[in-house]
Amino acid sequence: MNFRILNFVILSFFLASCGGEDKSSQSVDYSDVEVAEDSTVSESSSINELADFKFHTMIANLPSPLQTFQIIANVDVDMNNVNLTSTDKASNLSTASARAYGYGVYIADMGFMAYQHQNQQTLDYLQVCRDLAGQLGAGDVFERTISANFEESSSSEKQFVMMMDEAFNAMDEYMVNNERFVNATEIFVGSWVESQLIATGILKGQEPTTANLPLYQGIYDQKQHASNLMNVLGEIDQEVNQEVLSAVEDLMMFYAGFSTVDNISQEDLSDLSAKLNRLKDLLLV
Repeated sequence: MNFRILNFVILSFFLASCGGEDKSSQSVDYSDVEVAEDSTVSESSSINELADFKFHTMIANLPSPLQTFQIIANVDVDMNNVNLTSTDKASNLSTASARAYGYGVYIADMGFMAYQHQNQQTLDYLQVCRDLAGQLGAGDVFERTISANFEESSSSEKQFVMMMDEAFNAMDEYMVNNERFVNATEIFVGSWVESQLIATGILKGQEPTTANLPLYQGIYDQKQHASNLMNVLGEIDQEVNQEVLSAVEDLMMFYAGFSTVDNISQEDLSDLSAKLNRLKDLLLV
């Protein structure tokens, strides 16, 4: 199903963080076409700038993992029901798309482990993210944003998660600068899915209270994010597995069923977790 993107009028911090630099022109064979050099450069540049602007406009309202962690940091609830993605799965990601999805998933897990002061697990996820970044051709981006500063910042979970967010945005910028819009979108999808699984895991067995209401509100707010995500994927549907599109659409419809934050039940959270896990399984193949 091909969905048209909504007309966003507000560009969030993603637009600023992903940069507005000129993009390099695509390599196109014009050997049998007589076109003036200046005209060729200008036309190609315009196409690239339009594609870049359209991409950023579409993802402007999609959340990064940092937004979820900012909520979690202020909520005193049990974290024991959170099941992160096993690092063993990373070696089985055989396509660029699966690795991009995986990078998004594992960088969210890495940030969560840092928040939980789990140093060894944080290192394990850091290594997985480093490997995936390298396989995606962006190892230097990861080294520059996280690895080079890890030792001095490992004692502060907030500093580390800020580095995680920097690596997340730097990877997005790298993908966009190299016109890999599909991989950039896939990284966002992976991080969004894992962030929401973390949130639902935290709330398992926890009825709404004053203390955890911000996290319930965060889940309710995904109604709009899921719709925006469906719009983004609809624009690149020829590049996305149809089962993935169907699973995201199913999620969008499920979120749409939440009339108010007060109506989110434990059964809803269980169903939501199952749908998110189904989507993640489709991503990491």
